[in-house]
Amino acid sequence: MSRIEKSIDVNVPVHTAYNQWTQFESFPQFMEGVEEVQQLDNKRLHWRAQIGGKEKEWDAEIVEQEPDQRVAWRSLSGAPNDGVVTFEPIDADTTRVTLALDYEPEGFLENVGSALGLVSGRVQGDLNRFKEFIESRGAETGAWRGEIHGGQTTGASSAGAGTGAAAAASSASYTSGTTSSTTPSTGVTGQTHGATTRDRDEAVLPVVEEQLNVGKREVETGGVRIQTRVEETPVEEQVNLREERVNVDRRPVDRPVSGADANAFQERTFEVRTTAEEAVVQKQARVVEEVVIGKEVQERTETVRDTVRRTDVEVEGQDRERTVAASGYDVYDTDFRNRFQTYGANSGYTYDQYAPVYRYGYNLANTPGYSGKDWSAIETDAQQRWEERNPNTWEQFKDDIRYAWDKARGKA
Repeated sequence: MSRIEKSIDVNVPVHTAYNQWTQFESFPQFMEGVEEVQQLDNKRLHWRAQIGGKEKEWDAEIVEQEPDQRVAWRSLSGAPNDGVVTFEPIDADTTRVTLALDYEPEGFLENVGSALGLVSGRVQGDLNRFKEFIESRGAETGAWRGEIHGGQTTGASSAGAGTGAAAAASSASYTSGTTSSTTPSTGVTGQTHGATTRDRDEAVLPVVEEQLNVGKREVETGGVRIQTRVEETPVEEQVNLREERVNVDRRPVDRPVSGADANAFQERTFEVRTTAEEAVVQKQARVVEEVVIGKEVQERTETVRDTVRRTDVEVEGQDRERTVAASGYDVYDTDFRNRFQTYGANSGYTYDQYAPVYRYGYNLANTPGYSGKDWSAIETDAQQRWEERNPNTWEQFKDDIRYAWDKARGKA
């Protein structure tokens, strides 16, 4: 198993940090890869998440939970993963949250991710976003204060129906849960998901939006290594050499002694010297070629496509005339998919990436302030809201937003 341990200090009291960690519905707001969680009971959860580009599901069980101290879990299905999250008060307003995971990666992609430290970075990123989330609110969205020891649940008092099983999401991916609350004698009774009840007749649902920040880093893509070595190559040249030799020829003669021979009876010595030429080798080094090493820099523009999440609130009216809101987004999903195949299949996006465009148009049709108005009356405001989250893209997507608007209002 691989071991990961990360910590972060959050500037809230220990009970606030602990309570928020038990609220599953808030998890998608700061945990990457979350899609869905189902709370089976106080100690068992069913998770669904994207891991390594694949959708995976697993069950987790809380084996130990002590309020304001620790939550420990183990997996019941899927890849083996166990872990514990602890809460340590640094002072009255600061808490250290430590998350320790033991998990077994499944398949090539997850093993590579672990080797490169990507999983570790993802856990740290989720802790960072948890810190930002709880500190920006200043208070938890709910709490579950029960205890679990040896698999047995005791003292299950709550201010919202979460459980410590939230920590189990960290070992493979992360998701959300459900909180329930009832406000007496006000008519606001039932389930609220991720909502904070501020007073007797008001439930506040946070709308959270992700922003895409694209940076760049330098990576090695290859290179050239050049080595020099000395090679010896045999060569030969022809050269003409001169060499002298002395020839002594003794021959008989018969003639009278002349004046030149007057000293013939004196002893004399004659010397004849010879010379010869020999080859002299001299080498001169010359530069015959140059190898120039340099780098050429090219710049290119790359389009990064991804999706960002935003929690939208769908308002469903109770009167029969407002049948549009009561029908729900899923009713139109088939129509939106068909339109995407016809007009958006070559856009470079998948349907899941493109779906927020249709959902935005659908939500416009169900916004109370736009009730009874036509498209020309709300287009400027709709464009402004869209451009705040997606700068300079309105012209690209407005036709599909308009289509979803008309479809949800029964005009398409």
